[in-house]
Amino acid sequence: MNFFENLFFNQPKPKKREISLALAGGGCKALFALGVGYMLRSWGIQIREISGVSAGSAAALMILSEKEEEGLEYFEELLKRNKRNFYVKRLFFGRRPFPHENMYRRTIRYSIDFEKIRKSGVKIFISAVKAFPKLDNFKTYWNKLSLIPTTMRAVILDEKDKERGIVPKRVKKIIDKWKLEEIIFTNEDIQTPEVAEQIILNSSSIPPVVSFQKTDGAYFLDGGLTNNLLLEYFSNQFKKIAVYYEENTLFGKTKEVLQNVFFIRPPDKLPIKTFDYTDYIGARKTYELGKETALRQKHEILEFLDSNS
Repeated sequence: MNFFENLFFNQPKPKKREISLALAGGGCKALFALGVGYMLRSWGIQIREISGVSAGSAAALMILSEKEEEGLEYFEELLKRNKRNFYVKRLFFGRRPFPHENMYRRTIRYSIDFEKIRKSGVKIFISAVKAFPKLDNFKTYWNKLSLIPTTMRAVILDEKDKERGIVPKRVKKIIDKWKLEEIIFTNEDIQTPEVAEQIILNSSSIPPVVSFQKTDGAYFLDGGLTNNLLLEYFSNQFKKIAVYYEENTLFGKTKEVLQNVFFIRPPDKLPIKTFDYTDYIGARKTYELGKETALRQKHEILEFLDSNS
């Protein structure tokens, strides 16, 4: 064997890095997770399992589609054309005053490659909250009217309790009262592009910004009501990387769930608000911050993935 043959055959094989990736929900904040996912892919890291909640589920499928950059550019163009987050005049014509849902759907349709996702074989977990079963029209309408403001108020007050280190109880009481149920959608449920889109909307339903989603007689609310970072459904086969935005996202999770996880969160306050669909500059900055944050932690991430623990 000559020198060149010896050099070729004795090259170390590239390390096989496989992960489970969890992306938290948070409206436009999920663009940070999209940037992180793009960087992880660019390093040759193989995603074998992925979970997403609310906008995190859209980011997850965009990453599997390998269309992060294209999807962001498309979303930016929509944001540039949108001048307001609420249009009063639309109310007089019976139209939705919030532009978010239509823009969200269009971005999902443009940014997701269903066939690529299907062929990837990656295990997918997306959560939503099943609001209540099919009821008679009057009762359904009354329940919807009562549930929306009650739930949204409970979410806001529970978040404040978490920030103060107090165990939140309001959302749990609502879940128990209305018998709300956490639903986990997986690959078996995602059979067509249309179904994939609807599952993302089910996970992202935050009335009135994104309307109540109805599928087969059942209504759905945002998956973040019960769990905004799905780590519990991963196997123990791969190292886990989790992307989230606020410390209270981890509140209440067990030590077992938090084991063997590398956590990534923004170093500072994100440059965009959760539901600001006018700020195309903030959207780009948030995405780029995700990339930059991952890059700054590249050594630690790869060291974590290569460790034997």
